[in-house]
Amino acid sequence: MAERRDSVTIITVTDINQIPKNAIIQRLTPKPEADSSRFVQRLLVDNSEKPKNYASLKVNKSIYGSYTDYIIEYVKSYHENHGDHIAMIKSRNKGYFSLIDNVMKRYGLPKELKSLAIIESAMNCNAISPVGAVGPWQFMAGTAKELGLRVDKRIDERRDFYKSTNAAARYLKYLHSIFHDWFLVIASYNCGPAPVLRAINSGNGHSFWDIKPKLPKETQNHVMAFIATSSFLDKVFNVLGLGEIPRGAKAPKADFTALRSGNFGKTDNDLDISENNEKDKQSFSAEELDKMAILKVKGSYTINAIARILDEDPVRLKRWNPGFDTEIASALTPIHLRIPIDKLEQFIILKDKIMNESKKVY
Repeated sequence: MAERRDSVTIITVTDINQIPKNAIIQRLTPKPEADSSRFVQRLLVDNSEKPKNYASLKVNKSIYGSYTDYIIEYVKSYHENHGDHIAMIKSRNKGYFSLIDNVMKRYGLPKELKSLAIIESAMNCNAISPVGAVGPWQFMAGTAKELGLRVDKRIDERRDFYKSTNAAARYLKYLHSIFHDWFLVIASYNCGPAPVLRAINSGNGHSFWDIKPKLPKETQNHVMAFIATSSFLDKVFNVLGLGEIPRGAKAPKADFTALRSGNFGKTDNDLDISENNEKDKQSFSAEELDKMAILKVKGSYTINAIARILDEDPVRLKRWNPGFDTEIASALTPIHLRIPIDKLEQFIILKDKIMNESKKVY
């Protein structure tokens, strides 16, 4: 069979009739009582010298509407409490910051993502979380191995700054191919893509601001800590441009849109979030739909290869995807593939491996 370029489009299960046509953005409560990001937990020390740049923080109200005061309050408070420590980390890790910038540029990712290494580990290669995440990018062992890092009794490449940064860049790019919104990427980096997709499925909207109340508290604070840290290191305008604006707010200016989209346009291999169709709603129970991620895929995929690589029950996959192997073999356009939502992250990371396994059949 001739080689075919593969592509994947993610469709989340959402009843579009439940989405309000004119969503009203409600003002959020004041700054959270406690910030649960790992960075904050590790760096609570004296703040005798406050950073100076937080005072000039400006957010365009025509873009962020009722969220403007919340963003300003949160970021200013964060800078007051932690800005001197961010500055200290920056001054002590100039080489690492330069390395991250170069890696992100090579993968076509925004340089602001370096802030994630600060809030994850304070740039500490030996950082270990209570749940066993290791290194500057705080990878769990399983995810690290799937991203190509060696993790065994002799060597743990999660502690290797260069290798783990490249792995983080690949993972962040995978996540962005799902959400096309960097705030949702940061959220899913913290809690995994499944909770973010479920929050989107709730019908509140597709932006971080829309689904924020549906996300775990730690994840909400993680994204806000990223915004605050990034705005300390870079222009706040650049940082807020990494995510979608809230529904109900006025449309941004053209240059803001260009900044937000940047070079991160969709490609043949991208995954888009959209609504489920009526046929799927009628074919599966509500319980099944809640556990299901529906993708659109094109390429040499087979159900057995997907089941084998994802360690998933092939009987369930075949029941969810009747006639899949036959249909995709002759399909000229992407077709539906239904997999458990908790295997979505693995599918994204292991997509090339699944393709190679599938091609053995063809």
